[in-house]
Amino acid sequence: MARMITLRFLTREHGERAVQIQPHWAGKGIAIHKPISFEDGEPVFTQMQGYWRLSHIPTGLGLGSCMGSLDRAKGFAKPWDEEFAAVTEGQAMAPDRIQAWGAVVEEMRTEPPRRPSRIEIARAEDAELARRRAEERSAAG
Repeated sequence: MARMITLRFLTREHGERAVQIQPHWAGKGIAIHKPISFEDGEPVFTQMQGYWRLSHIPTGLGLGSCMGSLDRAKGFAKPWDEEFAAVTEGQAMAPDRIQAWGAVVEEMRTEPPRRPSRIEIARAEDAELARRRAEERSAAG
């Protein structure tokens, strides 16, 4: 049976809401899932390619968003999973660790580097040919 976790949201219309979901990945303290919004009071997953939410499993609260693949999100979550598993409701992390997680959240928000669509190899002959063609065009026009 798939693992379910409970997320908590504060909404204007309905106050605090608890929503049961099946995450795409779950460790001991962090779960990764698609963003959730509310339409007519009902929770719906927002299907945005390359956009993930990280949530704290013990409290159900959000930890941040990640741009990129699920593997990229896991790469950010796994080193912190045990530490977040130890933090339960009513507890807090040390201030320096909160600051360190803040830096991780900032990095998660950045778009990952993309591979070039086509690899171009510049050769000396190609550069010379391009220079000659440019000269011919400028002389003709």
